[in-house]
Amino acid sequence: MKRERKVAIIGESADPRRGVIAKRLRERLEAEGVEVVFSIRRSDNGGPSYEELLDRHKPEAVFVAISTLDRGEAARDYILKAMAQYFKVVLCEKGALSSFGETLWGHLSQIGFSAAVGGGTLLLPYIKSRRPNSQRMEIHAVLNGTLHYVFDEMRRGRSLAEACGEASKLGYAEPGADGPLSLINGELVDVVRKACVFFNTTLARREFLTPDILGSLTQTAQGVERLSRAGGDCCFVVSFSNSPSAEKPAFVGEGFVVEVEGWVVSGGFREVGNLSEFNWLPGGVGNAVHIAEGELGAGGKYTLSGPGAGPEATTSAMLDDYHQLCP
Repeated sequence: MKRERKVAIIGESADPRRGVIAKRLRERLEAEGVEVVFSIRRSDNGGPSYEELLDRHKPEAVFVAISTLDRGEAARDYILKAMAQYFKVVLCEKGALSSFGETLWGHLSQIGFSAAVGGGTLLLPYIKSRRPNSQRMEIHAVLNGTLHYVFDEMRRGRSLAEACGEASKLGYAEPGADGPLSLINGELVDVVRKACVFFNTTLARREFLTPDILGSLTQTAQGVERLSRAGGDCCFVVSFSNSPSAEKPAFVGEGFVVEVEGWVVSGGFREVGNLSEFNWLPGGVGNAVHIAEGELGAGGKYTLSGPGAGPEATTSAMLDDYHQLCP
């Protein structure tokens, strides 16, 4: 007898401009015959509490598809309350695992978090499968598909304003972006969170990264103008290295470099141009990870790339996680 499949969704919205991922999730889940037994909107007040809804409906999984408007406290609380009743959680939200990685680390086996970094590329499971803490390794990654799309479009001849406008039109940008400055700064907040999620879920053992440790990369109008002049020669790359021979990267503008548990974590806009060391970079809105294993890459070099932004890529990754957690 086929079992009844029931889930809950956090993040739907009455505003058609918001809750796009949650809406698409519902459509795809229902097309698979999965019942959405309850959903919660940010604007909901009154009625049964989240804990009461969990107890009443007993969904096998809760999908957390909210934007991060705080440090991740809201998503963290949704996760922990579901964990308390032994339900699985699937998320694309980044604040909880970036700001509260230590709190959630013991629950990772019950959380599907692939969509938080890499869109539909499934970067995080791939990195974990390479056993990064068991060998020398350099990892270089494009973690924000929107920034990559903007500068890739500039490489093709578009202006910064045109590329940012197209990214917003296609639904790649963070909510609230209304021009190049706000779009780039919104995506820089996003990429800092993603760098923390990447470390906290694949590399951390006892110490964890938070956005406060990496610091703010907020650009001024002058900084964005400088990036605009650099045009398609720029790409935001995040690197993780436990190799003592790794060189310190040079950034265009502000970047971050921190050391945690033997890993040097760095990120910023890099001048890539026609340099062969960046021949792994994806095109368009893609995300990618490039790994050099062993000292100076003696153990081999590996690249994984795929779609990195947008509702389809994100919901595909979330559904993959759901089927892994609830086969």
